[in-house]
Amino acid sequence: MRRRLATGIGCAVAAAGLFLAYLRMARAIPINGDSASNALQAWDMFHGNPLLKGWALSDVSFYPTELVQYGIVQWFTGLSADQVQVTSAITYTMIVFLAAALAKGRATGAEGRLRIGVAVAILLLPVPGTGYQTLLSSPNHTGSAVPLLLAWLVLDRSRHRVWTPVLVAALLGWGAMGDPLITFVGAVPLVVVCAYRALRSRGAERLFELSLVLAGAASVGVSRAFRHLLDSLGAFQSPHPPIELAPLPEWPHRAWMTARMLGVIFGTHRSGWHPAALEPALSALHLVGFLAALIAFAVTVLRALRGTADRVDSVMVAAIACNLGAEVVSTISVDLMAAREITPVLPMGAVLAARLAGPWLAARHPATAAASHSAPGAASRSALSAASTAGDILEMSDKAPRSVRIGRGVLAGILTVFAITLVAYAPPRAEPAEAQEAADYLRSRGLSYGLGAYWASNNITVTTERGVTVAPVVGGGDRLVPFCWQSKGAMYDAVAHDARFVVLEKDRPIYGTPEQAEHMWGPPVRRHDVGKYAILLYNVNLLDGFPPHCG
Repeated sequence: MRRRLATGIGCAVAAAGLFLAYLRMARAIPINGDSASNALQAWDMFHGNPLLKGWALSDVSFYPTELVQYGIVQWFTGLSADQVQVTSAITYTMIVFLAAALAKGRATGAEGRLRIGVAVAILLLPVPGTGYQTLLSSPNHTGSAVPLLLAWLVLDRSRHRVWTPVLVAALLGWGAMGDPLITFVGAVPLVVVCAYRALRSRGAERLFELSLVLAGAASVGVSRAFRHLLDSLGAFQSPHPPIELAPLPEWPHRAWMTARMLGVIFGTHRSGWHPAALEPALSALHLVGFLAALIAFAVTVLRALRGTADRVDSVMVAAIACNLGAEVVSTISVDLMAAREITPVLPMGAVLAARLAGPWLAARHPATAAASHSAPGAASRSALSAASTAGDILEMSDKAPRSVRIGRGVLAGILTVFAITLVAYAPPRAEPAEAQEAADYLRSRGLSYGLGAYWASNNITVTTERGVTVAPVVGGGDRLVPFCWQSKGAMYDAVAHDARFVVLEKDRPIYGTPEQAEHMWGPPVRRHDVGKYAILLYNVNLLDGFPPHCG
């Protein structure tokens, strides 16, 4: 009882510490139009519009997943830029803990703790810059790893329970409701792997594998039925992701960029934020984790083909292959910022590395192991309880082969360096959002409603806590039109709103230009340029006669 209490308190303290560290990282990246839009949607959901009627969302809605999380956080923070960063820190903390639990599996004692150590070492320290923006900013696909890891955790811990397929289907279906990526990196791998295992098994084992095949298929049916239900109730619009097969000559380039994207999420990509002397060292330590994940992937593939791999390990290997393969052969955008598309690969790769390396790192000399097995007294229990911290990992070194001692030393060193860096390095805090200068100008002049380019509009609304509301627009021919992406039809209601300004980005003419605004409403009463933004002020309601919203 006391041990469980101590473990619970330790986990709570660790979770709080990680959350504060990741919040500091998240605050180094300003919120953008996507995260601000999600914040507004969550606010609307929890303030009288649970179905988000009238909204046109992106092709990934995050509706029953991270939008709900945003809404819960808003109870404490209100609608603000900080709630985006708080939510991101919570999400990544959850991923670290879920990955650690899945890495541990059913292992106990030193092996269990060493497995946790390997997984945490790989996940502990996201790299600044693109790494922060990918793993600790707006809902990309990072949060989608939460239902995925929960499903694999149930599959790993519950084994052959009757309710296991039902719960796995529910978790994957829930995840796919918010992010179609879960279908490709969750349901499809589960169906393929368990169908293969069913062909190689008999009796009750075959029946259980087939039940998991049905669970994967059912999760797709659940998510699609949910979408049809929302449509019948007049809920939000969300287009299907525009995914097609990329031309074959593009595959080598896409494969190279996908490899670089892996460098972003695993931390081997050097960003230049840390001091020059520290960057190569941290990159090298991250490389160790990446290589461990790569080796674990290859070994598990071979074991899966021979039918000797653990079920969960096989499913995660297939999930990683599906995720990376889709990047290489499809028309999904492929650049460093597109690393968000493969973020679930990071925790699953960390888990695979931990589950492969853990038994090896826990190995001892045969004679010592036999003695411990035949006479498990207090001394052996003390040895098995070691390795709970980076320093403890080395305590059993005298009982292990030399290669294992070196491995434990490397793990302890990485955990120590990353933990110190996590505490000591304070990244510079970014401005709350893009267009902050424009928001400050509008608020100082008492302007409360207007139109604006997408990447500025919802940002201004959130950072001013709806003190200044800006409806997103985009250029259409020689005029401005409502942006049918992350916007709500009621934003363009001329009866409810009196829009007196337009905020446009001079370096992104696709979202509208001053010339288009002047073509529609004539010369402004006043124009104010602040940074890359042009603010045009009018003395008429710009929504009178404005084109209707898409939905």
